[in-house]
Amino acid sequence: MAVGNILRELRVRRGWTRADLSSRTGGLIAPSSISGYESGYRALKLELLASLCAALGVRVEAVIRAADHRSRAGLPR
Repeated sequence: MAVGNILRELRVRRGWTRADLSSRTGGLIAPSSISGYESGYRALKLELLASLCAALGVRVEAVIRAADHRSRAGLPR
């Protein structure tokens, strides 16, 4: 779920809606799916994470590293 929270934070920081992010993936990922990934209700496959990261302009490794850091530090996921 930490990955989903980070994706949400990145999206919100850019001022984008889930529909905005969806369109930036070329419509590959529906806004409802993005909602599920951000909330942790849906499992996020690596290829979809890569698409979301590309749309957000961040590296997959950076998102995973940040999620791992939060988990190890006991920070809110």
